[in-house]
Amino acid sequence: MLPGADEPSAHPVALSVVIVSWNSREELASCISSLVKFTSIDLEVIVVDNASSDGSAELIRSTFPSVRLIANTANLGFARACNQGMAGSRGHQILLLNSDTYVADDVIGRAVRMLESRPDIGMLGVELCFPDGRRQHTAARALSIRRSLLERLWLYKLLPDERRGEALLGAYWEEDRDVEVDWLAGAFLLLRRELFEQSGGFDERFFMYGEDSEWCMRLGNLGYTILYAPRVGVVYHVGAVSAHAVWTEKERLRRCHEGGLGAYSALYGRRRAVLYRLAELSGVTVRGTVYRLASLVGTGDAGYYRRQAVSYRWLVEFYLQPRRETGGAPSALSYRASAESGSQ
Repeated sequence: MLPGADEPSAHPVALSVVIVSWNSREELASCISSLVKFTSIDLEVIVVDNASSDGSAELIRSTFPSVRLIANTANLGFARACNQGMAGSRGHQILLLNSDTYVADDVIGRAVRMLESRPDIGMLGVELCFPDGRRQHTAARALSIRRSLLERLWLYKLLPDERRGEALLGAYWEEDRDVEVDWLAGAFLLLRRELFEQSGGFDERFFMYGEDSEWCMRLGNLGYTILYAPRVGVVYHVGAVSAHAVWTEKERLRRCHEGGLGAYSALYGRRRAVLYRLAELSGVTVRGTVYRLASLVGTGDAGYYRRQAVSYRWLVEFYLQPRRETGGAPSALSYRASAESGSQ
């Protein structure tokens, strides 16, 4: 339940929901409306608008006057905007929620109560699904050379099913229980306030992609526990509204993997990042070759094999491109320039 617009800003609330928006006006309206309708706890909603051109800020002012709006004059990126919202929040807990999500019951209230009852947990995630009910795999193990080779080279097939799921998470397990994870996708991140205050939030060198894995793995290194709790309930996620508006499939794939490289480099340094890049290159090369041969043989689903072969060819091209590992994140400036020019 949203507090009244005239309540004092210093008044603490149970939860601050921080939503970063960029040209997702209709989805943003649906998201906020569902929060107001279904969430049972005392909360504030903060929208950080990254200079949208579709009237998102005007919508907040006119339709949701009790929502706190931070209207940026430029697209500062997801990481920096989230930090803005968290820094200005007053909730005992903070929820980072994508603008293209919505809820159909009090899943957020249940998640808040669960986190409150578990002092051993610093961050919590719930199940995310597409509107048609398909599950999105948002819980993952840490980025590592071992995990890269285990997955890319199909070595996980040598493991028993139970060990396979535990080792990889993602799409390799049934998501039928609560489990401690290394990182969660940034579409839904519920955390204790002190976690943000002590860690400083996202690394703002990331513009978009890679910031969630870097922060979560950094929190793990600081001793925080991250729990994925699918039985708490479902949040519906339309998925990458802003990215789909301006990026091709190839460009989204490239940026996702560049974010992964940047996260690994920021955490573990330049030398290990070079080895991680080589492991990824080896894996995508093998996978691309196998899928290409399978598509030529013509057995099974040839269309699927062709699509996979194309995607892995793109990844081989990406990992072969000269790139100086700097021991840090991808340049936010280069991301921001492409975002503002519409060339994402």
